[in-house]
Amino acid sequence: MDFHLLGPLEVLDGGAPVPLGGVIKRGALAHLLIHANSVVATSRLLAALWPGDTPLTARKMLQNAVRDLRRTLSCEPGSEGRATLVTDAPGYRLRVDPDAVDLLRFRRAVERGRAEVAAGSHESAARVLREALGLWRGPALADLVEDGLVWPELTGWENSRLNAQEDLFEAELACGRHHAVLGELQAVAAAEPTRERLSCQLMLALYRCGRQTEALAAYRHRRVELVERYGLEPTREMQKLERAILAHDPELDPPSRPAPVDGPGLVDVTPLPRPDVTREAPATPAPAPAAPAQGRAGLAAVGGRATRPRRLSEFTVEHKRISLVWVRYALEGHGHDPSSVQDALREAEWVVREEVARFGGTMGHAAGPVFSALFGHPETSEDDAARAVRAAFAMRDRFAGRGPGPAGRGPGPAGPALRGPGPACLHVAVVTGDAYLLFRPGETDTAPRVMGEAADRCFRLLALAPRGQVRVCEVTRRASEPVIAYRVGPEPPDGWEAVRVRRQGHGTEVRQGHGTEVRRTAGPRDWAALPAPEPEEIPAHAAL
Repeated sequence: MDFHLLGPLEVLDGGAPVPLGGVIKRGALAHLLIHANSVVATSRLLAALWPGDTPLTARKMLQNAVRDLRRTLSCEPGSEGRATLVTDAPGYRLRVDPDAVDLLRFRRAVERGRAEVAAGSHESAARVLREALGLWRGPALADLVEDGLVWPELTGWENSRLNAQEDLFEAELACGRHHAVLGELQAVAAAEPTRERLSCQLMLALYRCGRQTEALAAYRHRRVELVERYGLEPTREMQKLERAILAHDPELDPPSRPAPVDGPGLVDVTPLPRPDVTREAPATPAPAPAAPAQGRAGLAAVGGRATRPRRLSEFTVEHKRISLVWVRYALEGHGHDPSSVQDALREAEWVVREEVARFGGTMGHAAGPVFSALFGHPETSEDDAARAVRAAFAMRDRFAGRGPGPAGRGPGPAGPALRGPGPACLHVAVVTGDAYLLFRPGETDTAPRVMGEAADRCFRLLALAPRGQVRVCEVTRRASEPVIAYRVGPEPPDGWEAVRVRRQGHGTEVRQGHGTEVRRTAGPRDWAALPAPEPEEIPAHAAL
């Protein structure tokens, strides 16, 4: 006989199912199989079969069930006598061949597969673990659970199954079969969102399949869920994986050749060479490519293949608190001429760069119509958040054609009106928080790459920011409120709306000039020319 617990309870004799009768008989057999070859006390069986109040006739009903089970196990036609139920004080013992119970076979196979993974035999481990998981036919003892018999052992079995799946995915990824397991991995990770090892494996599989954006989105989704539901940040391993994906760390690359499946193959699969690797070394070294033209600072040239990304170990990492400004320049309408769009983006970046420098910030990297700036680099100041918001105001007003130009131009429009193929709008987000700044040694004049909490929150806030408004996080609002007026009310999900600069903020020195107001700040640039505020000031707590 064969006994199946990994699914609805099932007993097979020569491949044919054996009738088991009612829930008391099936529950008694299942509990004895869970503790196969061990003595199970009668009191323990009674508590397992009647989780609530035990009826007065419970002991008699259990004795009847044991008698029927003995008859079933010993008298079925064709029975090989692989199980015997005996009385053994203070209860009963079911003597059974371990190979006849799928639960025991599963445990042995998982231990063997785990040992293969530890030994580096990933191909063998994947085969053993997949066979072990194939023993599952659904939720363990699903029929008894439906009848109200829910035992704590079932939770442990389910955890063992998930651990085995994670071991299997690890082995398959080590064999280079990320494409083959991606669908299964996505389904399991979606069903178990709190298992971070699964999330890491999903991120790695997506990255190896060339879907870097989805890999990073999976990280952000898991992080948001952990923070909002449990108040926890992802583990260090998961954060390290995200940084490696952002840096295209070569250590994440799949094996050079996917491991073949067992048996003769019909097609010999030869992997294509990497874009940065040639099959044969040239006879003479090729001349070094010319440096890309710096038409738009911060944007990489797209006229050829990118060079191989550097390892994270080749960067200097600095952890500090900064204020981050992200600006998205959006053209309205469709059908714009590509050359005019490129000119508009170049001009938009010139405006952003000018205002960032005017308020003592550092221009960050740009990606298409999205520009970034840092305040608090290279030196942190108390007014970083306030200067970041003021720079955001200046950008917005320049694009609206009503802001001042750079210092010395006086009030009014910032020089000539912005040209472009059509109407455009700006979306601006400002976030203050901890971030990791990545520098390449010897390249101190270039903007650092920004990763971490501040970048994550700025990414989400920019996506929600309405057109023409400056939206900030709660930390930025608290840090800049002495200088910046905000729309009052409960904190909105898309960030606080910054309204305008107050007449005089705490810790500033105000001097009147020719139509301008010059304030002494603690930032890297000591003096910044600001527009003179309107006569009517918005009080700190006025309803707008």
